[in-house]
Amino acid sequence: MASTSTSVVSLDGREVPYTVRRSRRATRIRIKATLKGITVVLPHGSSADPAAILQRKASWVRRHLDEIEEVRARIPIRTFAPGACFPLLGRDRVVRVASVEQSRVTGPSLASGEAFLLSRERVAETSIRKELEHLYRESAREHYAARAQHFGTVMGVSYDALQIRNQKTRWGSYSPRTGTLSMNYRLLMAPPSIVDYVIIHELAHVRHADHSQQFWRVVEQYDPAYREKETWLDEHGPTLIFDGRHL
Repeated sequence: MASTSTSVVSLDGREVPYTVRRSRRATRIRIKATLKGITVVLPHGSSADPAAILQRKASWVRRHLDEIEEVRARIPIRTFAPGACFPLLGRDRVVRVASVEQSRVTGPSLASGEAFLLSRERVAETSIRKELEHLYRESAREHYAARAQHFGTVMGVSYDALQIRNQKTRWGSYSPRTGTLSMNYRLLMAPPSIVDYVIIHELAHVRHADHSQQFWRVVEQYDPAYREKETWLDEHGPTLIFDGRHL
């Protein structure tokens, strides 16, 4: 069980809010910088002064805060209204509301679709935001399942269940204990090659639970350009936001 508290420290005249998290699982002091802000993670029972830690690491903290501001500046502002555009497999698609029985992506496939066509009745019962998220999740499940089946066959591995989630910091994961492949529905905003890379990465964990050299050899065997995909996710991942209001 972890406990948290918040405070503010002055770093060279810059007021920096931060969170202190004390964790029984932590074995060392860590500083984390995310879109949520700065967090100092302390082992449970540590007597270290979080403010003093941040003062000693002031240059590191300032650099990461500047990087976070740059990322925030690139986060798109989403509008949940007819005519708004949202990315799907690397291309923006317009949102339309019509008298259709079931919401869907128009066209013969997700890759070639031109619009998110939302059911007017469903929107009236919920909202454009909720119905669009529902369509994303359903479309993600369909696309991920097809690609995971393809790569599972190619790689000679299998999994037991597919779970669609909205992880804050992960695009996918695999649980050896349950055989569950978990995928972030927001990854469907990325280009198809990025989606494929994450699926290959997670299916490689069926063979190797860690990130050992053997693991990366498996990944490279099925995606020789995987380093470029990692770089793309590092640079563009923070922009794959469905609703930036909650950041």
